[in-house]
Amino acid sequence: MPHALPAAVGLDAGPAVAVQRGERIQTLDFFRGIAILMVICGHFLPQRLVFGDFAASFATMGRGGVIVFFLLSGYLIIRSLQGCSIGAFLCRRFFKIFPAYWLNLLVLFIAGQLGFGLASHSNATYLANFAMLSDLFRVANVSNVYWTLLIEVKFYVFIACYFHWFGIRFVSAVPLLFTVANATVFALRGQASQLLTFFPVFFVGIQVLLAEKSGWARSNLLRLVSTGLLAGLNVALFDGIYPLWSIAYILGGAAAMVGLLQSGFSLGLLAFFGKVSYSNYLYHTLVGYSLFEWIGRQQTVASNLIAVAAVVVVSTWVAYLSYILVELPSGRFCKVHEPRFLLRFSKLRRR
Repeated sequence: MPHALPAAVGLDAGPAVAVQRGERIQTLDFFRGIAILMVICGHFLPQRLVFGDFAASFATMGRGGVIVFFLLSGYLIIRSLQGCSIGAFLCRRFFKIFPAYWLNLLVLFIAGQLGFGLASHSNATYLANFAMLSDLFRVANVSNVYWTLLIEVKFYVFIACYFHWFGIRFVSAVPLLFTVANATVFALRGQASQLLTFFPVFFVGIQVLLAEKSGWARSNLLRLVSTGLLAGLNVALFDGIYPLWSIAYILGGAAAMVGLLQSGFSLGLLAFFGKVSYSNYLYHTLVGYSLFEWIGRQQTVASNLIAVAAVVVVSTWVAYLSYILVELPSGRFCKVHEPRFLLRFSKLRRR
């Protein structure tokens, strides 16, 4: 059975974010919308506009958006796990992630075979990507955005098992254990583990949830800050890409989450970007880079800005189609058939 949180940190949301099960938290959709726009800007702006030394700073926005997604996952996954069996949780995550991902992979496969400016990979590479095991088999990711999904999916499995066995006990110590393990891996092979590098970031989001449910008690806020500093140090030391920016994004992202949860602030347009953010994350580079190649580089900053805005609109339209035609039907299919899947899962566990 899943573990309940202590009464001091129960999952009854405060008035700013009170929701029924299955409903979305608008203020976090707003934050997710900011995250996907950060990713898009980090990928598009430095290539289309000349900012001199500022180009690298704009490129860091992509990393910042990914960090915000990890923070949100840490916060929301623990909410999802409360009162939910491990089988139900994994079933819902599966239908949330994989159908849209597989369709995206199929589109990339077809585009690669037809030679639409995309690399064509071996069948083994596509199969490893299909199972989200490209890192295990040490093959290339078919899309440059898949690396974060590999981390997300493995975090889902880890935290589901952890919560099933331990609840929130020792949760503050887990990021430290990851950091020590990562330092050991780095010392032994001269290269850190990408999973161990980014896993502590999710626990910053978990600490935001625990701080919120404690009524923002000082002790919980101190644990949040210390976890944020540890996660930032881990990324800065072992990832090596934008080290200082990564620390700033982790701490700043956590502070922004706290402020948003306290205020309940949201904007409709950004909340919409948040709703379609997963599909937009999957498709924005495929759509964007293809359109940029077709449009060509413009002569003025204004023209390039218009080109970027047009590409964002088109990629978001594609993402919306994926959202309504794949993500929503997958969620409804899971809801209808979940009891059958859970029955089969329980039979397998008893064997």
